[in-house]
Amino acid sequence: MNKILKISIILLVIIGAGFIAIKFNFVQNISNIFSSSKTESKAEVYLCPMHPTYTSDKPGDCPICGMRLVKREKEDKKVVHRMVKDMKMPMDDMKMEEGSEKSQGSEEFKLEIDPVKEQYLGIKTTKAKLENVQKEIKALGTVTVDETKLAHIHTKFSGYIQKVFANYEGKLVQKGQPLFTVYSPELVSTQEEYLLALEAKEKLQGSKFPEIAKSQSELLSAARRRLELWDVSDEQINKLEKSKQVTKELTIYSPTNGFITKREAFEGTEIAPENTLYDIADLSRVWVIVEVYEKDLPFISVGQSAIINFEYENIKPFTGKITYVYPEIDPMTRTAKVRLEVNNSGFKLKPNMYVNAILTANIGRNIVIPKRAAIDSGKRQIVFVKEKEGKFIPKEVKLGPEVNDERVIYSGINDGEEVVTDGNFLLDSESNLETALEQMKGHSGH
Repeated sequence: MNKILKISIILLVIIGAGFIAIKFNFVQNISNIFSSSKTESKAEVYLCPMHPTYTSDKPGDCPICGMRLVKREKEDKKVVHRMVKDMKMPMDDMKMEEGSEKSQGSEEFKLEIDPVKEQYLGIKTTKAKLENVQKEIKALGTVTVDETKLAHIHTKFSGYIQKVFANYEGKLVQKGQPLFTVYSPELVSTQEEYLLALEAKEKLQGSKFPEIAKSQSELLSAARRRLELWDVSDEQINKLEKSKQVTKELTIYSPTNGFITKREAFEGTEIAPENTLYDIADLSRVWVIVEVYEKDLPFISVGQSAIINFEYENIKPFTGKITYVYPEIDPMTRTAKVRLEVNNSGFKLKPNMYVNAILTANIGRNIVIPKRAAIDSGKRQIVFVKEKEGKFIPKEVKLGPEVNDERVIYSGINDGEEVVTDGNFLLDSESNLETALEQMKGHSGH
């Protein structure tokens, strides 16, 4: 056991000495950069923009990352100084950049790059702009029947279908067009009662007993009312009065314009009031049900316009509007259903057809920048702003929604400020270096 303990102590001493040596070498390299600037003020020194601890007296490539070395300028001292400060390394002998300290003691980060290096690194900027922002939400939809324009055909009496005129599904029928004829014993007896009441009324018109005439008139009205409740039209009742002939077959007419989407009426079929014989859908106006992700629901409201597109070249886009947002979220897809109402001229929109919808939401007047200009680390959102030639300042911003290839900025930058759109990898590289050094420091502390 004593032997194992001794070996463990020796290993710990070796590891600790290694970490101390690494830290010492890093500090020594930083010191060498500054000492070389004093002792070799006239000599040219080259360093790596990504690894400023490496220096060379001649141009070439960095052996660490392969990036081309650049000639050191006066500003490089400030860059290295800032990196060392961010890494929490000793800096008693380093001078702070003038004007970098804020009133509360926090340092304002400013990155200065030589214009030549800026061009070499491919840094590009564009101006933030204030404009009216409209967000387009794309969604997949399905065409369905407008339920308010769907008719179910029943009879209000029992009977037997004799003839069928609307004899297939998909047939377009007009309002008032005959669908089928039906024979009903109940209907025949009611017609006979009506004719008897009509005959009695005519005979008693000149009666000396007005009570009897009134009673017969009431019987006639009751018989007529029964026929009307069975959907016998006034025209058919008037024809019955003139002909004085009972009609054994009653014709049932379509109450609306539309397509037959369901047919259960066949010749010789016995029917009852509970049987649905036809479904007729008016497709002059249809619904389109689209699914919208829950993150887009704040930008959806009733009354918004929508464009319905197709993959087929021969169908032009349709315009619709949102009429209802369903109250539930699908737990599997995390989407909500939204109903669009679309006028369907020419009946080109057919039930169960798939369509692409674009919902347009007016977000208001906001600052927008290209999406690639914003850096979102999870903890904070940063945009690099070009203060002047060669000087960039990172500003923390509050990001809004994405709009096409742009991003809305709620706060942090102003209209007209130049933001970096290309070259943001410099910040990522610095963050990776800082993380690596923090990990090394943590290990050395143990």
